[in-house]
Amino acid sequence: MTSVENGKRVARNTLMLYFRMALIMLVSLYTSRVILNALGVVDFGIYNLVAGVVVLFTFLNSALMNASQRYLSIAVAQTDQNNLQKVFSTCLVLQVILCLIFILFAESIGLYFLNNKLSIPPERLNAANWVYQMSVISTCIYILKVPYHSIIIATEDMSFFAWLSIIETLFKLGIAYVISLVIFDRLIFYSFLLLIVSLLIWFAYVIKAHRSYNLGLSFKYEPAKLKEIALFSGWNIIGGVADVGYKQGTDIILNIFSGVTLNAAMGIATQVRGAIYSFVSNLQIAANPQIIKSYNSAELEYYRLLIYRISKYSFYLIFLLSVPLILNMDFLLKIWLKNPPEYSIAFCKLTLTFCLVDSLSGPLWTSMQAMGNIRNYQILTSCLLLLNLPLSYLALKSGCAPDVIFYIQIGICFVILCVRVLFSNKYASLPIMSYLKEVILPIALVIIISLPLPLIISLETDGWFRLLITSFFSVLAIMTSIWLIGLKNDERKFVLKYFSSKMKKK
Repeated sequence: MTSVENGKRVARNTLMLYFRMALIMLVSLYTSRVILNALGVVDFGIYNLVAGVVVLFTFLNSALMNASQRYLSIAVAQTDQNNLQKVFSTCLVLQVILCLIFILFAESIGLYFLNNKLSIPPERLNAANWVYQMSVISTCIYILKVPYHSIIIATEDMSFFAWLSIIETLFKLGIAYVISLVIFDRLIFYSFLLLIVSLLIWFAYVIKAHRSYNLGLSFKYEPAKLKEIALFSGWNIIGGVADVGYKQGTDIILNIFSGVTLNAAMGIATQVRGAIYSFVSNLQIAANPQIIKSYNSAELEYYRLLIYRISKYSFYLIFLLSVPLILNMDFLLKIWLKNPPEYSIAFCKLTLTFCLVDSLSGPLWTSMQAMGNIRNYQILTSCLLLLNLPLSYLALKSGCAPDVIFYIQIGICFVILCVRVLFSNKYASLPIMSYLKEVILPIALVIIISLPLPLIISLETDGWFRLLITSFFSVLAIMTSIWLIGLKNDERKFVLKYFSSKMKKK
């Protein structure tokens, strides 16, 4: 398949994923408000905190997910059904092993931590334990779903992925409506309904893998392949520990110093981060299999082109969304939540700034996964990520405002971005100067040219008028600067040709 055809596939899959994302975001904005109002600030904070404790023990799953997607993408490119089944079965065996390890830790260390170390109101401790157990079961289902999810991504079957995500979101919309009507413990019932949805979605993935890819529920595996994938996963485990550890550890540190109210504010910021990242993740999910396949097929020119373009486009998408959101965050949160938790406005603004810096890391991370030699890379970046915890603790201990944790995260994120560029240059055939020229320079020019106008306008207006006028001029200034300066001639021609062909079909 030519690079032009691959580019069209990425564009087609991305558009499908954006359709999915648009609906999910609209529903999520509504359901978040309903859930917060139905549960209340305390129970909402408890849910985010307790679910976070469970997630703390799923770093192993993150590592094996990365390995599954890498090896399944390579197996799909080789078009050998027997080998594909062997790789799939091996990944499934690893996930079962992980599931057993997770249950062991969750029901010992995790349960002790929940009942003895977290600041949860005594009258809600029993409910928190129910939520914890249902979160453990949901996480086990998620762990077992990984090979099925990975094969969908590896085969670039984004339409199924998108439609199933939409169905899951509609289920959650129904949950939001139902819990607002019940008169018994809403927190426990909410967790139970989410568990049922997780189970139904897992069944759908199993049926799809069997019918479309002829992949059975088999636990037969080759010891050599198991060892290879496990060793690759082993180094990714370090990164998984660091990523989940610093995110959930920050929640715990906030709880230690400020209680569940700030956990509610962090929960809101996390939802905003997730919604914004869904824009970028759609693009990167569509491109990641091709980055891995092109590198392992020695198509280095196309491989570099993909990384440059996906890096730029990822930043542009978040920048386009973040500027009007940051300028109107106080107004938007009051509309969305009516009475947003304390510090949620500052947390949301800073998390969007973090997302801008972090958006450039995805393709670089994928380049290292494609190359496979990740030991030194994972050790260094993981150590940097975990620096968030002692620095955040010391800052809060010394009396700094809670939003200092985000300034620390942004600074460390920038350092890690530089490290990723250096490692991709040394190990993954990505020249530094070309990256600076093709990615960083156009991004810097777009920021410098597009930002002054909406900033000036925001100082002179407020309320609905400021929201409308700053959004309009932000989008206008950013889109114009991206088109004229942020894209190359061949990129502009591709966009025009692609959308022209779509219009003709209609």
